[in-house]
Amino acid sequence: MVDEALIDLTQDRTTLRTLYAPPAGVFSVVDMPRLPFAVLDGEGPPEQTSIEAAVKALYTAIYAIRRDARERMGKSFVEAPVEMVYWADDMRDLAAGNREKWHWRVQITLPVWTDARRLEASAAEARRELGDKPAARWEVLAEGKCVQFLHVGQTKNLPDILEGLYGDYLPQQGLEPDGPYHEIYLDDWSRVAPRQRRVILRQPVRPTK
Repeated sequence: MVDEALIDLTQDRTTLRTLYAPPAGVFSVVDMPRLPFAVLDGEGPPEQTSIEAAVKALYTAIYAIRRDARERMGKSFVEAPVEMVYWADDMRDLAAGNREKWHWRVQITLPVWTDARRLEASAAEARRELGDKPAARWEVLAEGKCVQFLHVGQTKNLPDILEGLYGDYLPQQGLEPDGPYHEIYLDDWSRVAPRQRRVILRQPVRPTK
């Protein structure tokens, strides 16, 4: 049974564009709806090898769901992007790049017709490939009001954008962080040149106390 409180992004194209195609190069505000995700937590500093392993495990766990979605949607099927969520006990460590103090998770949004049981069944189909890797979990996330920024280019520029977000934009708008920092990778980076890579930076916010 579909949870009617969840937004079906395959049917609501306006919301889809708002969430995943914001204007490039500027901060903008968005209200994030409730969305279902497959989530896998990571441990330790977010190094490339550990993140790639987590992404592979998550894609493996949801393979049956992706297969079913492709069959249901046909030519309208669009692969959901990989998303990473980062946080630290002191959010200033994000902008400063103190990665050893970060926590992180990898996640991929799922169709609204999925639930925890369907994710478990999908992972069970891939049990041999997954081995003893940690199990992905189904979770509904609702970040609420967020500030986001679409960056096109190399990731070496991200710390400067985050410094502008936390040091300038949020204080000027009377806002402060209200949850983990979030990145959405719109491209397969193995196929796209660094100067063309698109990543959305997203930060849940609330009025400054």
